[in-house]
Amino acid sequence: MKIIRDAQVLKSPEHYWNLLVRGDKIGLEGIYCQYAPELFAFGMSLVPDYDFVQDCIQEVFLDIWKYHRNLHGVSNIKIYLFKSTSHKIFKEIKRAKKTDWAELNEENLSLVSIEPVESELVKLQAKEYLQVRVANVLEKLPKRQKQVLNHLFFDHFTYEEVAKIMGINLRSTYTLAWKAITTVKKHLSGDR
Repeated sequence: MKIIRDAQVLKSPEHYWNLLVRGDKIGLEGIYCQYAPELFAFGMSLVPDYDFVQDCIQEVFLDIWKYHRNLHGVSNIKIYLFKSTSHKIFKEIKRAKKTDWAELNEENLSLVSIEPVESELVKLQAKEYLQVRVANVLEKLPKRQKQVLNHLFFDHFTYEEVAKIMGINLRSTYTLAWKAITTVKKHLSGDR
């Protein structure tokens, strides 16, 4: 029984994080294996560019390794990684000046996959045709409202975690979510 418990501890993110902070590359590898797929999906929701997102995630992990001795105060590994990835992506976009920031927000983010949010609403309403109507409404939402819905329904973050990731206060997170949901409900009920 003790062996099984020890094996489970070895698989926990906290265990790998502690190894990483002490300078053990196994910790870095463990954290990467556990979170890279989620970080990639998150990055693609911000910028639909496979190579760019992969590069940014790699750079985040290189920075984590470079500064591993300063990471002992991280309380939530997942939020730290998501926030670091978000910062890296936006920093690289600005630095490279590949795209005007306003264009990125309005044009490229319209390509974000919103199927998980759609699916959630479709299940709640139990109507197949609702999916197309919901997609049309979500496409019209402002970027920040769409981002909050993606974090809440797709990434399954709490409101507090979304606030930290987006760098806004908790009240703003609730307000953005409320406005987005109200807009969606208003448009859907108006179609009847």
